[in-house]
Amino acid sequence: MTDKPVIVIVSDLHVGGGAADPGDDHVYDHQQFVMLLEKMASEEAGRQGKVELIINGDFLEFGQVLPQAYALGSAYYWCSENESLQKLEAIISGHPEIFKALEKFQEPANLVTIAAGNHDVDLYWPGVQNRIRSVAGQVSFEVGHETYSRYNGRLLIGHGHMYDPANRFNHWDKPILPEPSGDDRLEMCPGTLFMTKFVNWLENLYPFADNIKPVTALSRVLWKESKLGLLAVAWVLSEFMARHPSAALGTSEDTSIDIADIIHQTFNVDDSFRMKFVALYNEVYDQSATAEVVGQAISTDEGLWEFLKDMIGKIHPERWLPVFDMGLPETLSIEGEDAETLAIIHSGMKNEKEFLRETARTFFLDGAEVVVFGHTHQPDKLEENGKRYFNPGSWTRYLQMEKLKNVTLNDLKDEEDFPYELNFIRIEQSADNTLAADLYPFDKQDGNRFKA
Repeated sequence: MTDKPVIVIVSDLHVGGGAADPGDDHVYDHQQFVMLLEKMASEEAGRQGKVELIINGDFLEFGQVLPQAYALGSAYYWCSENESLQKLEAIISGHPEIFKALEKFQEPANLVTIAAGNHDVDLYWPGVQNRIRSVAGQVSFEVGHETYSRYNGRLLIGHGHMYDPANRFNHWDKPILPEPSGDDRLEMCPGTLFMTKFVNWLENLYPFADNIKPVTALSRVLWKESKLGLLAVAWVLSEFMARHPSAALGTSEDTSIDIADIIHQTFNVDDSFRMKFVALYNEVYDQSATAEVVGQAISTDEGLWEFLKDMIGKIHPERWLPVFDMGLPETLSIEGEDAETLAIIHSGMKNEKEFLRETARTFFLDGAEVVVFGHTHQPDKLEENGKRYFNPGSWTRYLQMEKLKNVTLNDLKDEEDFPYELNFIRIEQSADNTLAADLYPFDKQDGNRFKA
C-alpha cells in the first residue's frame, strides 16, 4: 500500500443497530461521523485523494447488536460466519448513511482501512468483508496483527486489546476455530463472554453499564452491591485478573470478604440453595450429577470459578442470579466504609492509560515516531523527546477511570450523566518527510456528572 500524505485515525465508534437498537452507544445524534467524513473530503487533501482514513478497531458493535443471532451457549466460541452476517445486516440497516459516506469519501482516490478490534473480530470472516465492501466501497482490512504501521514504521498503530488479558485472543492471527460440532466459529475472548452473557443483560437495567471499559473494571462497581449474584460476578472478574497479574488494564480488588467461601458455606448448610445450585450445575455440565458430586467439584476456589464462568456463558442471568441472591447471609453488609475497602485498587497495578503509554515507549525505542492506540475509551496524548503517543478515545459516552471509584451501579442508569468527546488523530507527512501529528476534537458534550 502506498502511504497517503495525510492519515486520519479514529477508534472505538461502536456502531450498532441505529434508532431501532436500544443498546447502540455510538454518538450519532447529529450524524457526527458522516460530518467528519464530509469535512475531510472537502479539504484540499481530501479533494485530491491524498487521505487515508483508518478506523482503528471496534468500529462495528457485533458484540451487542442483534444478540439473538448468537445462539450458542459457550465460553469458548463466538459467532459463526452466518451469525456475524446477521449482525452486520442489522448494523447496515441501522446506519446506512455511514456506509454511503465511506463509499463517497473514497471517490477521489482517498483510502479507508478498517482494523479489527475485540468487539469486531467478526471482520475476519470473508463474507463480512465482502458485504461491507458492497455498501462502503473497496475498503481495506487490517486483521491478523497486534500492530500495523505506515511511513516505514515511523507511525505504529494498534487497537490495544491484545495488551489487555481480559480481551486478548489466543489466535489473533487467525481466530477462526473448528467448534466441536463441526462448524467454524470465531474465538471467544473473556471480555466478549462477560459482555454478551452478563453486561448486555445488565444494560437493560443500567444503560451505561456496557460503557465501563475494560469489562474487568465493572467489578469495582459490582463489589459495592449487596446481592450475592452480583458479588459472584465481581469475584469471577477479580479472580480472572488475579490469574493474569500482567493485566494492567484491569484492577485487582483487595477484599476481606471471601465470596467463594460464602458460596461454599451456603451450599453446605442451605438445602434449598443447594438443590437449585445443583440444578444449574446439571444444566451446564452433567444432568446426572448428584449434590455430593457437585459439592466435590466446586469444593475448591478453582473448581467454583470454572463453573461460574461456564454458567455465565450458558445460562441467562435472570435464571441464575435469583438462586445466588437467596444465599446471601444477613450478616454480610457491604455499605459505607466496607464498600470503599472493596473498591480499593491493588497498589501494585497501573492504570490503563499509563500502561499503554509504557507500551508506546517501547515502540519509541524501536524507532516509531508516532504511536496510536485505542480500546480504553480514554482520550490521551503524550510527547517525549520528540516522540508522540495518542489515543483518540471512543465515539461513545465514557467515564474517566480515575472517577470509577465513586460510581455505583445506580449511577449507571442515566447515560446523559456521562460526557462524550469525539476525537480524531491527524498525521501529515511533509515534503521533508517529517511527521506532524496531533489529536483534534470534532464534537464534545459534557455530562451533568462525571465530566471529562
